[in-house]
Amino acid sequence: MSLTKLSWPKWGALLLASGLTACAVSPEDSDRWRTSQAEVLKERVEARWKHVVNGDIDKAYEFLTPEYRAVVPLQQYRGKYGRALEWRVARVAHVGYDSPTVASVSVEVTYRADLPGVRSGSIETVKTLTEKWLYMDGGWWYTAK
Repeated sequence: MSLTKLSWPKWGALLLASGLTACAVSPEDSDRWRTSQAEVLKERVEARWKHVVNGDIDKAYEFLTPEYRAVVPLQQYRGKYGRALEWRVARVAHVGYDSPTVASVSVEVTYRADLPGVRSGSIETVKTLTEKWLYMDGGWWYTAK
């Protein structure tokens, strides 16, 4: 079909589609990309941490890169989360970008540690962790070390 034979509705649909494509933000558009992805990434990080805090390590595992999951089985990953710490609260403090598709995310986590030598038996503290997240295949993925 030639372009000259397109009717107005078809031309309109074609123009609309091309306009939407031109407005789409891609990882190559660094400043626009970072702005558009900051809240998306924050929500994804906090969703992962919600699973960790709730003790649902199987769900937290699903946020790891497919490559990591291909070499580290779920059972092995579960072993990283022993019973010594109780994760209480986590919130994203800062999202920074190493490149358009690599983010460093600072997460403030509150946790309780069982310490037999301490009078109360445990201590609660807050620590800031830095996590690396990768954008690939249309989504953000956590990269465990």
